[in-house]
Amino acid sequence: MVFCLDGELRITYCNAAGHRFARESGGPDFRLPTLGRSVLDCMTEPDRACYARIFRRVLTERQPWEHLYEYSTPDLHRQFRVRVLPLMRQTGLMVISSLEVDPVHQGVSCPPGEKGYRNGQGLILMCCGCCRTRRRAPGEESWEWGPDFIERMPFGVTHGICPACRKHYYAEELYELEKGAAR
Repeated sequence: MVFCLDGELRITYCNAAGHRFARESGGPDFRLPTLGRSVLDCMTEPDRACYARIFRRVLTERQPWEHLYEYSTPDLHRQFRVRVLPLMRQTGLMVISSLEVDPVHQGVSCPPGEKGYRNGQGLILMCCGCCRTRRRAPGEESWEWGPDFIERMPFGVTHGICPACRKHYYAEELYELEKGAAR
């Protein structure tokens, strides 16, 4: 999918793949009247705040930015690469999102049973960013993809944020906190 934004982050162009992906995933239709609307209006938190910072940084610094992100379903493990590029002849951005990995989940699912995922209070912690589930084993902690938990959410699921999503969505806030703590 490719779309372009002006200096005010309004959508000025979206290719046919963007229209198709939005339609298939229940997202906004990027055709009129969405053209001219802020791309941030098509996002929810924490994506909205994160991408607002990223888009403004690329506009200001004129340096490309890219990130690999997950958009999985219970049956498919999908990773996309998003690239944000400054336009050369005018103020604006080109955003390219391309599928990188689309295999069926194999060997990465949570093992059957919920016991290894429940904490001391009996809750299962699921990341609100990528939907991975925290597994606790003696001396280690991991975040695993659990398609069964997505398809049929067990009782007692609570949401948190995994280390990878925390780093991606809140890197600037964490940096400021660490900088403040070091003083």
